Amino acid sequence: MHSHVAGDLYQLGACVPGENGHEAVRVYLLENAGQPVLIDCGSHLHRPEFMAGLEALLKGVPPAYVFLTHSELPHVGNLQRVAQRWPAVQVIVSNVMLPYIEIPPVLPLSQVTAVRPGTVLDVGGRKLVFLTALLRDQPGSQWIYDTLTRALFTGDAFGYYHAAGECEAFSDQLPQDISTARFLRYHQNAFRFLRWTQPARLNADLARLFHARPIDIICPTHGNALRTNISAHLHNVQSALSSARTALQSIGQPA
Repeated sequence: MHSHVAGDLYQLGACVPGENGHEAVRVYLLENAGQPVLIDCGSHLHRPEFMAGLEALLKGVPPAYVFLTHSELPHVGNLQRVAQRWPAVQVIVSNVMLPYIEIPPVLPLSQVTAVRPGTVLDVGGRKLVFLTALLRDQPGSQWIYDTLTRALFTGDAFGYYHAAGECEAFSDQLPQDISTARFLRYHQNAFRFLRWTQPARLNADLARLFHARPIDIICPTHGNALRTNISAHLHNVQSALSSARTALQSIGQPA
């Protein structure tokens, strides 16, 4: 499946049912005036539908770039298949060693470029900004900001579980915004280390990041794109992070 998010931005992928509801595994595509950009490559579990959706969106135009938020399996599971199908694709990674161990069997290193946080790349006339991921489960993870669609690609952060009937629904197609409770359930499972964080500092960093640039869309891997009420969704995530420390510390405590 694939869905139009806004402008030349689309989302692909599928979801996995679990005890907390369905968890999305999304990949994003910027058509980018004939130089398509993929943000991550999704899970190998969804390879047939992912590749079919990607072929349908590309309409014969090969992807020029794959930008990886990080190299965890749900984000790179189809990289080898994409590279086999379009062997000239360039892969942009963060400045850590892991991609250099995992990617050489897939692509020559001449097609792999590492970037540091703060790097701005001009790709087909649009600027993509690489930012340190404020919430991450792997060192060197990065968020990516697109100045054209004003979309922030947040990797594992800003994810949420959804009901069986909401698999393709964007936030503005639901009866209400994604609540603090829904963000909390996901984030306390995805980021167990939150029990040791100082939420006030983390939330201040998030506030500064969102204040520094106009953000109209939040694109998480483990949730559908958030297209409206960005300030409300940011507030709900911050509230979830404030609650996560206590919630995680209480797990396993005697009643």
